[in-house]
Amino acid sequence: MTLILPDTNILLWPFNDGPDIVEELLQLLPNSQIKIADCVLRELKLLTIPEAKAALSLFKTFPIHNLGKGDADDLLFNAAKRGAIIVTNDAELIKRIKDSKSPVVRPRGRYKLELIGRVGVQE
Repeated sequence: MTLILPDTNILLWPFNDGPDIVEELLQLLPNSQIKIADCVLRELKLLTIPEAKAALSLFKTFPIHNLGKGDADDLLFNAAKRGAIIVTNDAELIKRIKDSKSPVVRPRGRYKLELIGRVGVQE
């Protein structure tokens, strides 16, 4: 089963006229499990925008994946190198993950997600 870890910006996407992120992810990667990284939860809790509170409420039933302490982007990048699929709209993080030959999921257009790379294959 493939582990999917959404970044903070992706968890906010549904509240900014984006799609149902869970439905999109399970359609794109059907044999997967979505977990929320503890570092992403920490970021959401620091944000004062209403979308962050809504995201915390919506995703509170999802399993938490402990990545440890540190910068969320670095922790997510390291998780990607270990086989997790990171879902993000952060251009720098996408580039880092692609450069490491790991797959990454990013928004494509306003309502779709795109998988870059192949799951389970590291070149």
